[in-house]
Amino acid sequence: MTSRIKQLFSSLLLCLALVHPGYSQDTTAVDSSGAVKPGKAMLYSFIPGGGQLYNKRPLKALLFAGVFTYYSYELVLAQDSFNGDPTSSDLHRKRNDKIWMMGLTWTLNIIDAYIDAQFWDFDKYELDDSVLPDSKYVKPKEMEDIDDTD
Repeated sequence: MTSRIKQLFSSLLLCLALVHPGYSQDTTAVDSSGAVKPGKAMLYSFIPGGGQLYNKRPLKALLFAGVFTYYSYELVLAQDSFNGDPTSSDLHRKRNDKIWMMGLTWTLNIIDAYIDAQFWDFDKYELDDSVLPDSKYVKPKEMEDIDDTD
């Protein structure tokens, strides 16, 4: 059983390493040649952490891959316990909880990769103060009395 988990973990790390080898990120200028595509990020994220590596977020990738691997390990243990006593509803519930947590982690991984790819250049632009209106011209909307006696 532990050799299966080691094989799963090592193959997951190998897949993550092959998805995107470079992590350098230059934040001095906005260059669209480094733009990431949300569809590609979502496709890579079918391997937990792959989309985050594509988006150049290695810590997030490690987090998602680690959580998914942890729940995979817990699922194997819960399945072995359930196979020992298939009539126990408590063991059945624990096994199903692990499956749900794996699915939730996988789904959040895909959503995070897609949204992070959508906002790849969000913090690279600055707001030009000359374009903003003066605050003396911006006034709150006046509330008028409403006559609803008709």
